[in-house]
Amino acid sequence: MSTIMAKGAFEIPLVDFSRYLHGSQNDQKTCVEDIMKGFTTSGFVYLQNSGVDPTTAFQWAEKYFALSPEEKRKYPNVDPKANRGYSGMGVEKETNADLTSEEDIEELRKIFPDIKESFEIGSETSYGYPDKGCTNHFPEQALPGISDGIVTFFTQCDQLQKDLMSAIASGLGLDKTYFLPHISAGDHCLRLLHYPSVPKSVLTAEGAVRAGAHTDYGTVTLLFQDGSGGLQARTPSGEYVDIPPIPGAIVINAGDLLQIWTNDVIKSTFHRVVSPPDAKTTEDGDFSARYSIAFFSHPDHDKLVSAIEACVTESRPKKYEPVMPIDWMVKRLQATY
Repeated sequence: MSTIMAKGAFEIPLVDFSRYLHGSQNDQKTCVEDIMKGFTTSGFVYLQNSGVDPTTAFQWAEKYFALSPEEKRKYPNVDPKANRGYSGMGVEKETNADLTSEEDIEELRKIFPDIKESFEIGSETSYGYPDKGCTNHFPEQALPGISDGIVTFFTQCDQLQKDLMSAIASGLGLDKTYFLPHISAGDHCLRLLHYPSVPKSVLTAEGAVRAGAHTDYGTVTLLFQDGSGGLQARTPSGEYVDIPPIPGAIVINAGDLLQIWTNDVIKSTFHRVVSPPDAKTTEDGDFSARYSIAFFSHPDHDKLVSAIEACVTESRPKKYEPVMPIDWMVKRLQATY
């Protein structure tokens, strides 16, 4: 393991996950310790040698976002429970604010809408909520083969999150299969993201960001970055530090429901996307476009998340009431779109 970022007790380690997948018992133990060091200090780790290659998925993302606005808008993301489809520029505003009215949310968007567009994909087996209204909207006519390509990548990410949650269970002193009954329905979200080329004046304005400060909703997020950079995490002192892309490594961060599950043993850390100081520019001086892919892993929507008994002690009393994942997701998504 090497430590990519260290700010006091805040560490983001670079972890060779092949040691957990294929190594000896001692290799696995050391790998688990490295993962837990990241998740219990910063909430982040870099994972390399995971067996998941995003190259083809990035190619599909570029093709998708090159489609006409009319084509992309055929299937908008309008249902927080399904969370599938296209979100155009400025539609989404990342926030953890407890906003209860549409007026509050709209006012926040007007201040600084996030400068990105996205395409959300969920499980093809239509899990999610009782009326099974979850359907993916692939523009197969415009882009033949996109559904098979993206679904294959979704499946690979699903397996990786299971392996990662197995390692986390071991790191918490639990049987490595502890989480498996709660994370097998496929209630995850794969998000293709495009941050378009924009004039420098847009992103150098005070308060402007590509994606605002927020925590993720679920268990673990797998983030695949292009080489542009811009991701930042917030330290306990309130300072934002860069999480630069590392070729071949996935950025993994813990989400809210994993923090709730572990009673704050694992951190769900605020992060945002800005344009880095050395951002690439186009010939006319604009900031270059940026692409990323995020796989948001979630517990099964109908399985209660309650603090793990081993994570509740006299010095760490229980902090959270049990929560149904679908209720948490809808609450957060309603404040986002």
